[in-house]
Amino acid sequence: MKLHIDTSNCTSCLDGSHYFKEKNLFDSWRYKDLNFESGKMYAIVSEYGQGCMFLAYLLGGKIPFENVKILKDDIEITQKDLSEIGWNLEPTNEKYGNSTARKSVEGALKITKRKETFSDIQKRFRLTDERVDRKIKSLSGERWRASAALGYALEKEVFFAPYCPSNFYYQMYRTGSFKVLQELAANGGIVVLPVGTDSVLKHLVDECIYLDAPFVFDKI
Repeated sequence: MKLHIDTSNCTSCLDGSHYFKEKNLFDSWRYKDLNFESGKMYAIVSEYGQGCMFLAYLLGGKIPFENVKILKDDIEITQKDLSEIGWNLEPTNEKYGNSTARKSVEGALKITKRKETFSDIQKRFRLTDERVDRKIKSLSGERWRASAALGYALEKEVFFAPYCPSNFYYQMYRTGSFKVLQELAANGGIVVLPVGTDSVLKHLVDECIYLDAPFVFDKI
């Protein structure tokens, strides 16, 4: 799968903007054509509030768009189409966060084409026995692993997350949790991670996309 963001019809001098209540963040993205491919992990790099979280949530189907066109394998798609293939790795404000990993994954396997068992997915995504029957949003350091497992079981295609600092991803790397995100990409997913700098993720992802604001200054 290939996703292409076409901004050729965006004639407004204003950027795309969205308020994220959970982060108390007003994020603005300066329009830019971009491409994403299945099987790859992307770091979306910008300063806090300058577009990285906006872009990640746009690809996940969380943000409406009008002038922007998004094409999936050269066919134009809608926000609803994206929401059906998108998956938020952060469960805190998602309905699925109130379910347990075991119950939700087993339920997903009944309605999708995955041939694996819960035990298979538990092993693949490093879910510990003592936590699979707790609410996903209450799993602290394991919640992204459980979320990734459920998104995988549901055959989602675009995995996105809220803005997180580089240290968050470094801790995921140190604890081995980052491997579950690589697992999603290895199985054909597009993984989109908003971050403020590339200091950590440039070593871990396939591509960094920089949303640098084109500031222009006259001589003082």
